[in-house]
Amino acid sequence: MISSFSQYLVEEANTIYFTFGRMNPPTIGHGKLLDKLAAKAGKNPYRIYLSQSQDKNKNPLGYTDKVKHCRKMFPKHARQILVDKKVKMIFDALVSMYNDGFKSVALVVGDDRVNEFDLLLKKYNGSKGRHGFYNFEKIQVISAGQRDPDAEGAEGMSASKMRAAAAKGDLASFKKGLPSGVDADKLMKQVRKGMKLAANYIYQKNVSKNL
Repeated sequence: MISSFSQYLVEEANTIYFTFGRMNPPTIGHGKLLDKLAAKAGKNPYRIYLSQSQDKNKNPLGYTDKVKHCRKMFPKHARQILVDKKVKMIFDALVSMYNDGFKSVALVVGDDRVNEFDLLLKKYNGSKGRHGFYNFEKIQVISAGQRDPDAEGAEGMSASKMRAAAAKGDLASFKKGLPSGVDADKLMKQVRKGMKLAANYIYQKNVSKNL
């Protein structure tokens, strides 16, 4: 009995939880995901990796700026939001965690992507490739919950909605996707600039009601 319990403790100590995403721009919906990640991890360590992709359509914010915004928006997770320019895709994150000595890994993602990542991550476990090598004893992919795109608040918020609001200069809608205290005007201008739009925009009161 003691032996089994000791083995359990060893296994738990060698498990790391993580998520990998674009978060471009970060929203209150992402904040909910990070809270779920921390809750699932419990006393285990967890890491938050952000993609480095940048383009005017889906990734208007640069990597460094995105990290800064995420850390400011979600201060209780700030230390877990890593800056590692070597991690450009999810496989790089897995290799990094494996090289750091973790034996088991658990990815927390939206419910709609659980099956996709479960197959993908396990497919290359123990196989050498261009991404490097990882060989975990256990790989889990855990749902952070379902998202209702028509729901109000964090449940229905997404980066695509935020980008659409930014493109229209709809500050009222854009602000709904951010935690209180965030300078929505400043962030929206950065997003618009990354989308190759004029940073300044004509703000119309209650414009979101007319969309």
